[in-house]
Amino acid sequence: MIPRFALSRPRTLDEAFDAFAASDGEGAWIAGGTELLQVMKMGLAQFRDLIDIKALEPLRGIHADGDGLHIGALTTHREIERSPDIARAFPGMAAMARRVANVRVRSTGTIGGNLAFAEPHSDPATLLLASDASVRLCGPAGERSVSIADFVLGPLSTAREADEMLLGIDIPAAAPSTGRAYDKIAFFERPAASVAVRLTIADGTVASATVAVGSVGEIPERVEEAARRLEGITASEEALSDALPAVIDALGAIDAVDDLNGSPDYKRHLAGVLLASTSRAALREASADV
Repeated sequence: MIPRFALSRPRTLDEAFDAFAASDGEGAWIAGGTELLQVMKMGLAQFRDLIDIKALEPLRGIHADGDGLHIGALTTHREIERSPDIARAFPGMAAMARRVANVRVRSTGTIGGNLAFAEPHSDPATLLLASDASVRLCGPAGERSVSIADFVLGPLSTAREADEMLLGIDIPAAAPSTGRAYDKIAFFERPAASVAVRLTIADGTVASATVAVGSVGEIPERVEEAARRLEGITASEEALSDALPAVIDALGAIDAVDDLNGSPDYKRHLAGVLLASTSRAALREASADV
């Protein structure tokens, strides 16, 4: 049973911020509501006022340019899955969105709501972390940009101030000969473990690498040592296979948590399996562009 609340539907950003100010700190933004209404129903959070932001046009749209991809916070997972711009610029993101939860959730839930909620088992956050993405926030004090690495602070905790709204996500264009891949293992609708890898090839070697692991610890995290062990290897399947045992061994540094998906050691093992598959997929994509 969801507690009673008042609902307002602002048509502009100014109206939205005025509505939040009138809530005296008892308000919350709502778009798709797939996360927020669930926690309210479970009694984990209560809000006197919900401010429906679905009509705010500045939060909509998918745009690709020379700088990369710009995705409005109100964009649903289904829209990401089916966007021609995303399919061309970042096919791995479209593939990731295609596997989020179920069609009902993908058709209603938004990328902005997913990130703002900071649920520890989020699909997008892990891939965006490996892609150096950032979020744009707006509040009474103005607009600011925060990297995904600095945005997610902990389970259900972000750098967003209560009166700030998440406007959109910016994903930098990939360097030439770069491959990006994401994979997950899920026993329920949310990932038990997820891994994203980005590799850039130059002069026949892996010039740079990024490894991000999600759903294993309390927040998605980059595993810098795993990335360092990928850098410098020859850009071939054979060399990658030789390097993978040491790369996977670096996952031992992850501060894994025990939950319904398994023990810390088991979840690190799952991440290792995924790291092998995503590294190979990223290498193939990067090699195709050489």
